[in-house]
Amino acid sequence: MSRRPEAFILIAQQEWELNLGSNARNLAVEFSKTQPVLYVNPAMDIKSIFKQIKTAHGRKRLKLALGFGEATVKISETLWVHTPQSISHSINWLKSISLYNFLNERNAKGFFGSLKKAIKELGWKNENSVVFNDSQMFTGLFTKKYLQPLLSFYYIRDNLTEHPYFKFHGSRIEPQTIALADAIFANSAYLADCARDYNKISLDIGQGCETDMYDADFSYPEPSDLATIAHPRIGYVGFLTGERLDIDLLEQVANANPSWQIVLIGPEEIMFQQSSLHAIKNVHFLGSKKPSQLPSYIQHLDVCMNPQLVNALTIGNYPRKIDEYLAMGKPTVATDTPAMQMFLPHVELAIGADGYKKAIEQALLPQNPEGRMAAINCAKGHTWEACVKQIYAVQEQLLTTAVSKETVIN
Repeated sequence: MSRRPEAFILIAQQEWELNLGSNARNLAVEFSKTQPVLYVNPAMDIKSIFKQIKTAHGRKRLKLALGFGEATVKISETLWVHTPQSISHSINWLKSISLYNFLNERNAKGFFGSLKKAIKELGWKNENSVVFNDSQMFTGLFTKKYLQPLLSFYYIRDNLTEHPYFKFHGSRIEPQTIALADAIFANSAYLADCARDYNKISLDIGQGCETDMYDADFSYPEPSDLATIAHPRIGYVGFLTGERLDIDLLEQVANANPSWQIVLIGPEEIMFQQSSLHAIKNVHFLGSKKPSQLPSYIQHLDVCMNPQLVNALTIGNYPRKIDEYLAMGKPTVATDTPAMQMFLPHVELAIGADGYKKAIEQALLPQNPEGRMAAINCAKGHTWEACVKQIYAVQEQLLTTAVSKETVIN
């Protein structure tokens, strides 16, 4: 058996076609710069069929799941996307552990059966491939049993077991999946520390960010919907969800100083839609924007913020938007969490409304040119290339150790 991988198999949480800007997609592209990569979409489950059957995308996914159509599509010379030709049982609601375990393994068997077929069609061998699992904990439990890859890596970018969907079964299954993997990679020190309880080879590889599209020295046109809002503008750019952002904190900050214009840019989920923020005069909702528009909005804010809600789900999060803010040279205020320590001294950290008020006042002061440039360089240093280099270093160490053991045995 070769001791050098011929391909990377990236098992993803999100479909490639949806293009939601996931870490897995970015990593797949970076991996593909040096070797062939197969990005694997999640399998379709019965519940999703009923939810999506009326959409063109849902019907397309169902046809592929049933075995009709091209399941493996070439994206570039070294990158392919595979959609599993299998349908998973929707079992998260089951309280019976034994029944859940039986059906979960059955789901995994179908998933890996389709994946092995795709690997064979590409002319690769699964035993010469490295699997990189993007937090697909339930499927990942059976990676070595049904795929038997050269190496199996597990990637943690969120404390998913605190999410209601994953909590009941994930809290017992993810530790098993972590223990079975050859190495664990996380995008924050907090998550790596948590994983180390079950697998000693757990490494914080940081986070990449597409900072090339953010040019602090370029003069972007001011968006028309932002131009009508007075200064100072204190803004947040990203998905507005009550699971991760502190709505009460935002209300208190807005009311603390009516002259501050709180600008919220991004799609809203139900908790934000129903919040009293919409009744506060100095709070402005500008809705969703295309990624290419974000540099313009960020540049014309006076202060950027990340009013994160601190709970078990979010405490280990790497706040990717901080890199975007800093890359644009913007004064930044964020909730003080373990993951934010790495951004010091380039951000103002705060806890609670009083802390935010003081931090925003400090951030509104004239910027020091040297400090601004240091913050930009900090953000620009967080690249996917840097993340992948650390993964390859661990891979090389594991393969070298394995070869050494074989040599001793022989």
